[in-house]
Amino acid sequence: MSEPRTRSLPLAGGFAATAAARARAREGVGKTKIEAVNFNFYYGSFKALDKINLAIPQGEVTALIGPSGCGKSTLLRAINRMHDKTPGARAEGLLTIDGESIYGDEVDPILLRRRVGMVFQRPNPFAKSVFDNVAYGLRVLGERNSKRIKERVEWALRRAALWDEVKDRLNATGTSLSGGQQQRLCIARTIAVEPEVVLMDEPCSALDPISTLKIEELIADLRGSFTIVIVTHNMQQAARVSDYTAFMLMDSQTRAGQLVEFGPTARLFTNPTDPRTEAYLSGHFG
Repeated sequence: MSEPRTRSLPLAGGFAATAAARARAREGVGKTKIEAVNFNFYYGSFKALDKINLAIPQGEVTALIGPSGCGKSTLLRAINRMHDKTPGARAEGLLTIDGESIYGDEVDPILLRRRVGMVFQRPNPFAKSVFDNVAYGLRVLGERNSKRIKERVEWALRRAALWDEVKDRLNATGTSLSGGQQQRLCIARTIAVEPEVVLMDEPCSALDPISTLKIEELIADLRGSFTIVIVTHNMQQAARVSDYTAFMLMDSQTRAGQLVEFGPTARLFTNPTDPRTEAYLSGHFG
């Protein structure tokens, strides 16, 4: 099978280096959904990510952990090309979904984001009713059948563990809900269009412990139905919710984010192979 096409420069080291990178990236992983091979990312002349090799498994929860500034959010947002409007932002190397380049010339970013949903650090419901928040994406995609929209809204709110709390308040504004409810509403809005991948950037950082627990329970419930990638600074949360963990660090000289270690969460947290991972998890830095 031929390599997916990309807009980027050839991969350094040729076929042998690429094959070796793939082997390292796939440690313990089943079917791969998202793959990075020697992936670099730049903001102008600044190199934010350096040679990321990572294979994210389908239907599992993968956590990206590491100190602030190590490139976790940059990598997360690269997966659905949220940097496209950032002046000077550019990618090199290979980043794929189901083997197809995310940065290929033929890729429509709008259609890509239909496949790859995003949940942000702070809840961002639209200034619309609860119902219209969830129905928004369906209508944008052309759904006009009111019965199907109603069924899909209820389905999404149920999957987001929010239906019982809002079924009598569907006409209330989304912003009238509590912070935790707003975040679950945003998750319902994301999954209503049935994306293949859900990206979550610190989804619990603005929430209280009870709301955080509900979001974590929701992530566990969505496992299998969606491939989930979550950025978190909370080590306990990563250990609780993820199946796989990627530990990233910023190189002290280049300031670029690098992947230090990737593997099953249980193995990485109890028996890390890199001393830097062990030092971070034990609180010696970061």
